Amino acid sequence: MPLHKTLYAYSFAILGDENDAADCLQEAMTKLWENRRRLDEISNLEAYATVTVKHIALSMASRRQRLASAFGDDLPDIVDSAPTPDALTEGREDIGRISQLLRRLPENQRKVVVMSAVGGLTNSEIKDATGLTDDNVRVLLSRGRKKLRQLFSL
Repeated sequence: MPLHKTLYAYSFAILGDENDAADCLQEAMTKLWENRRRLDEISNLEAYATVTVKHIALSMASRRQRLASAFGDDLPDIVDSAPTPDALTEGREDIGRISQLLRRLPENQRKVVVMSAVGGLTNSEIKDATGLTDDNVRVLLSRGRKKLRQLFSL
């Protein structure tokens, strides 16, 4: 599980939802476990695990998009029967707003900002997970954060 944080952040960057990212990571770990006998043949396990997560996340995003197309812009509401404390409501609204603002960032900026802020990854870990250079990660983070500050202040 040493790659858990990196893989979670990567799946979250693609899916944009904490629950979907957790589901994606769980499915990826299951696939890796099922193929554990063949893992000895793989020279770069980190890259293999990252690609596995990427394929699962893209598949999940595609399913979500097909569902959205089937229902138009109005996805069916799924009622959660559990009561929501008032204290969490305000935090969820902020998270929802930040999530909307993140969607307005270019894809590369969004991915590295999420990997850094949500996943808690260092620039080096982001570089390893994405294949970007150190300078590129630093610039994307800087520009993404600056754009988020501008959007949030509107």
